[in-house]
Amino acid sequence: MRRLVSVAVTAIALCVGVWAQTSMSPALQNAPARKSLPEEYAGSWIAVFQGRTWLVIRLAQSSDQLAGTLQRAQDVQFNGPGDVESVSGEKWSGSFESVQLDGNGLWLTVKDPATGETDRYLMRLTHDSVAEVQMVASEPPAVPTTKPWKMLKVGPTAITPAR
Repeated sequence: MRRLVSVAVTAIALCVGVWAQTSMSPALQNAPARKSLPEEYAGSWIAVFQGRTWLVIRLAQSSDQLAGTLQRAQDVQFNGPGDVESVSGEKWSGSFESVQLDGNGLWLTVKDPATGETDRYLMRLTHDSVAEVQMVASEPPAVPTTKPWKMLKVGPTAITPAR
């Protein structure tokens, strides 16, 4: 019974994620980042590609600080224009080493536990429950130019934690 509930919640989260990726109006898709407070970022965020969650960001607020984790597909391929082309089923996760909010958005720094490489992301809220996240080159080798990934804020029970 528990497994059935877990599968149902995951299926609902994926459907909502697919809807968020494909059903935004053009005006919302091109909306600029807005000034945000740290508590607006707190929660669980997912990005979906071809019906599968490939990127999960969890942020929790303690006083005025945010902390959290990132889980993503181990291998992500991009096409020429910078769209996600494919994602692997294998995932890795890590805790954020740094989370800083400024006028550009929320800067997230995480280290891959397997390789020791540091990745930096910029997260911008475009709506209460929609954000854009983009990988930002922080040191060589250069990160390929990618388009921002749309993410949807979901409830805490919609995501099964990484093990």
